[in-house]
Amino acid sequence: MRLENSELRAFRAVIEEGGFRRAAESLHISQSAVSQAVAGLESKLGTSLVRRGKELKLTDAGKRLFEHAVDVLRDEQQTLEEIAQLKHGKTDTLNLALSASINRFYAPELVSTYCRENPHTAIKISEMPARNIIYAVLSGNVELGLGPFQKDMAAFESLPLYSDSRHLVVSPRHAQYQQIIRGDESALRLTPLIASALDSPDMRPSIQRLRDQFSTVWEVSSLRLRIHLVEQGMGVTFIDRKLLREHPVCREFQIMDDVSFGRIHKQVGLYHRAGRQPSEGASRFIALCQRFWNL
Repeated sequence: MRLENSELRAFRAVIEEGGFRRAAESLHISQSAVSQAVAGLESKLGTSLVRRGKELKLTDAGKRLFEHAVDVLRDEQQTLEEIAQLKHGKTDTLNLALSASINRFYAPELVSTYCRENPHTAIKISEMPARNIIYAVLSGNVELGLGPFQKDMAAFESLPLYSDSRHLVVSPRHAQYQQIIRGDESALRLTPLIASALDSPDMRPSIQRLRDQFSTVWEVSSLRLRIHLVEQGMGVTFIDRKLLREHPVCREFQIMDDVSFGRIHKQVGLYHRAGRQPSEGASRFIALCQRFWNL
């Protein structure tokens, strides 16, 4: 059994456009062709994908196939764009993922310098939580990661750039502010920890112990939104030392270093899959970072 991209494209259009007729118009094909493509997928998979009616609704199988269609067609589009770049002489690509702190403090200067020095290199840069960067590099979706190292980096070739620390902080607007800053860990168990992401306790048992110190965990990928929620007194979070010194809102937060788990030391740097030679675009970015941090 093979799922054709043309079928996936029609199915995705039906969902995104909200109907078979609008999907046909967006794809510039007949409505019957769209219907046949979706029916063909349902026949191959032996299950219904869409509940038809006044409003289209995806079945559970349809939801999973839609995710697959988005991934496959995105990869197809990326390949076509890279081939077009090759036709126009753009032979190098920098495919980089970086953390929110790196993006805020260092990426503007690094990326603008890189683009000036490498005007014919295509770039693809994504901001991700540190955990997601690890997975993206391992899966091959991203060639180069720039962010905090995890405890086990055996699967990567890494280049340490600098050391930093993250600190548990609370806003004076928090309802249990006085108890929390006195180191009352029972007060922390009444408030959420707001984090970009936490690993599964099955992968890292220490994560479960950290989760147990709070009422719940809110995973919020946006650094700006995390800061806002903490500033409003809705929870606590870990913030980089540099951000605490330089961000006008974060400077008002109270650091809780007296709490036994209130400080996390981290090594920040570049990494790529072990055993794989970096591309020319990645190699030039690595060299730029070495100059930037005087290594």
